[in-house]
Amino acid sequence: MKVKLLFISVIAFIWSLPSLAIETSFIHQAVSDVNNGLYKGIDSILIYENNNLVSEHYFNSFDEEQLHQTKSTFKSITGLLAAIAFDKNILDPNEFVLPLISRFLTLEHVDSRKAKIKVKDLLNMTSGLDCSEMPGTGPYHEEGVDNGANPLKYSLSITMSTEPGIEWKYCNANSFLLGVVISAALERAKYSNIDHFANKYLYQPLAIDDYRTYQSPDGFLYAQGNARFKPKGLAKFGLLMLNKGQWQGKQIVSSRHIDSILNGIVDTHWSWTDLIKGHTPLKARYGYQWHRTVFEIDNKTIPASHTWGNGGQFVFVVPSLDAVIVFTGSNYGNIVKQKQVFEIMYKYLLPAFSNVS
Repeated sequence: MKVKLLFISVIAFIWSLPSLAIETSFIHQAVSDVNNGLYKGIDSILIYENNNLVSEHYFNSFDEEQLHQTKSTFKSITGLLAAIAFDKNILDPNEFVLPLISRFLTLEHVDSRKAKIKVKDLLNMTSGLDCSEMPGTGPYHEEGVDNGANPLKYSLSITMSTEPGIEWKYCNANSFLLGVVISAALERAKYSNIDHFANKYLYQPLAIDDYRTYQSPDGFLYAQGNARFKPKGLAKFGLLMLNKGQWQGKQIVSSRHIDSILNGIVDTHWSWTDLIKGHTPLKARYGYQWHRTVFEIDNKTIPASHTWGNGGQFVFVVPSLDAVIVFTGSNYGNIVKQKQVFEIMYKYLLPAFSNVS
């Protein structure tokens, strides 16, 4: 019995060894800084290289079994659902939005610009709605969308500021309406509802069976956020991206959509690197409800596609390093503390990979 237990322990130890291509001292320093309070409100850090989990740390009484609030990171999952709907010819990115939504609500006296909004405009945050909800911007409409009695009616009531397709403005209403549009397209195609669709074509193939999603009072998926997943479940969405939409040999999302996400589609006015000392405040790109940030380290540029959820929920996909890095956090409403994740990436986690140095 002792020999058998020893054998099992050795196998477990070998399986959990970090990659030889990763400099673990950088990771240890990052974890130490979190534990010592230099970086506050971080609940987990998971690092994957070459599809293998090589580092896993939890803080603030969180553990791997707890479902964590994802906030707007769920927008990026909604973006993947839209891509799957495109692949199955259920929905077209160039379709106009209002005819689809008319299955649920018909508008009167529609602004001619609003009638021109296409699915891709919701997907890429270029709808033209007078709504801008990145911290320090405005006008804000998230209260009416996230907590209102009729988010669909409210979202469609937001006035227009520009023609669609011209300017990136981050807005919860875009993501909520994207979920409604997917639901309308599924109904048109006589598919099951969006929750069953997501479970069958995205969550189940990734073996994600423990999660929570929520509906609005008017009966639509809160596609803009507030679902709950485990950190390792979130990592699977990043790994799906890293593998060009494939999971265990099966194509879940076509690679052309993944390429669009990884490259970004539209330029934004927002920088995720502006608080990193010594780093250029580069503007991010955006597409399919995913952000794209470029890090500059030792004269190298390292693009990373990532989610963002209020509080510090991030899934980073770094193809050049064959890496996926997940953060969860509790810094709700504090964008400065949320951006500390980018300093950790810059100072410790990205330099930990040997092909950066």
